[in-house]
Amino acid sequence: MASSRTASMRAYWEERARLNAAFYVDTSLDYDAPDMERFLETGRVVVGLALDDAPATPAQTRTAVEIGCGLGRICRALSERFDTVIGYDISAEMLQQAKAVVEGRQVDLRLTDGASLPGLDDGAADLVVTFTVFQHIPDLDVIRSYIAEAGRVLAPGGVFAFQWNNTPGSRRWRARRAVMAAVQRLGRGDRYGRDQPEFLGSRVPLPVIDAALADAGLVRVGLRDPDQLFTWAWATRA
Repeated sequence: MASSRTASMRAYWEERARLNAAFYVDTSLDYDAPDMERFLETGRVVVGLALDDAPATPAQTRTAVEIGCGLGRICRALSERFDTVIGYDISAEMLQQAKAVVEGRQVDLRLTDGASLPGLDDGAADLVVTFTVFQHIPDLDVIRSYIAEAGRVLAPGGVFAFQWNNTPGSRRWRARRAVMAAVQRLGRGDRYGRDQPEFLGSRVPLPVIDAALADAGLVRVGLRDPDQLFTWAWATRA
């Protein structure tokens, strides 16, 4: 499934990493002069959102896993709270650049096929976190696969903290995505390629997320900012 469904995702993010990795991880940055100090600090902000005043917190702080680690800003922040951090990304170029960001820290960077967490044992993680990743995935089955993997690798007492695009209008978004991709192919789209399916991704209704969590043996225990681009949820093992 991963090779056929995620090949275009890998190609897209490899190219974006070569062009301007920091900008494509956080497009609020200036393309020509990204503020890397602010970029790294947002990693701590995201970890704070996932863990501080959260509806569920991990029972232990041995191992944290990030899905879609990009340049490693969140892994870097997680390393201040967990003994070991494992970051997965679909782009080998992103991981290569991330080494400089996490240098000297207990962070293990690994390449993923884009839908799984290879080399990670069942029940090995106390926290699985992902931010600005699911929102860019155009295939719902890939999102479901990652949720299933989160359920597989979580230890008893572990927490899955994740963000996704919960904006209403998932069907309209798929139609708009197809139109914008066609415009991009004609050379009249966004100059930064942010109108390609691999960036526009999916809007996913909450019932779809809850069903995927249930299939993974997880139950949602918290929700923040529903119906938004940056909706957060927390889940634990059922």
